[in-house]
Amino acid sequence: MAEIVKVAKGLENVVVDKTAIATTSSSGDLLYRGYKAIDLAEKKSFEDTAFLIINGKLPNEAESLRFKQAIRNNMKIDHSVREIMKINKEKDLMRNIRSMISLYPYAEKDQQGLFLKMDSIIPQLSSDTHNAFNGKPYKDGEGDGYSDTFFSMISDGKHKDNARSFQKLMILYMEHEFNASTFALRVAASTLTDPVSAVCSALATLKGPLHGGANSEVLEYLGSIKSKDDAKNYVDEKILKGEKIMGFGHRVYKRRDPRAQFVKGELKKIAPDYDLFQAAEAIEDYLWEKKNLPANVDLYAAILMKFLGIDESFYLPVFAASRIYGWNAHYFEQVNNNKIIRPAAEYVGPENLTL
Repeated sequence: MAEIVKVAKGLENVVVDKTAIATTSSSGDLLYRGYKAIDLAEKKSFEDTAFLIINGKLPNEAESLRFKQAIRNNMKIDHSVREIMKINKEKDLMRNIRSMISLYPYAEKDQQGLFLKMDSIIPQLSSDTHNAFNGKPYKDGEGDGYSDTFFSMISDGKHKDNARSFQKLMILYMEHEFNASTFALRVAASTLTDPVSAVCSALATLKGPLHGGANSEVLEYLGSIKSKDDAKNYVDEKILKGEKIMGFGHRVYKRRDPRAQFVKGELKKIAPDYDLFQAAEAIEDYLWEKKNLPANVDLYAAILMKFLGIDESFYLPVFAASRIYGWNAHYFEQVNNNKIIRPAAEYVGPENLTL
């Protein structure tokens, strides 16, 4: 019998495989294929960053144009899917996105083409789900690229000048090593299941409040913070009860989440006096003073999207519409050097019972 190796619960600090897609450097920077994610967010388009994540290199001008056009062409969805959504009228956007990804009548025969189709349709699926439930007409997006088009579908139209800030956020959401949804996808991929099934595993995992679903919960408490004293009282009460404060703490980042600080910087430029931003800063400062607990990207991402006029129901689909490009890369990295992921468990139940 092979030797059993016990590891930390939740696989904390356990290296389970190798990846060339993303990592956090020793200095605390999130790297995509060796480039700082915050540099890519500042200087590159969503499409060029996605190309990098999937292909391992930045595109040249011709590759960039072809890839951008391929995404644009694939963003359109089949009419039959819209008919299903009209009948179903599902309120939960993530649940419906997962269902429609599974049910979609894909015409693509090769796995790369299939993945690109899945990558491209989440914005339209998100918008259509919301409109079908609310009895509104379907809306086709307008814009120069993937994130601009998505933004035009889901924002209130009052902050078009800040569409670039939304694109930066989507770039920072695109990839983050072996996070829970990515690992779920790789577990599925390791069985050599098809890309659609693997993505459905990832979407189901992303929906959890301890992974992608924290954004809305951030806004629930920030609205009640009107002063620094309110911030202190809220933090003290949570600490006393031993309760988690959403938007703070991270398995990887112990001192700072570079994504959070980058989005915070965006807010300082476009909305320095926004009440939710000021409340978040007050809580961040006090929580660091009390517990050395850093803000994570969910804190400021929620505020940015709220400021941009995006309904809370879209927050998690925005995450999914970005992260699916990372899932794309991880699926093929897994299957191209595969071994089924099947850990052991320590049994702690009863034995030798008799009837």
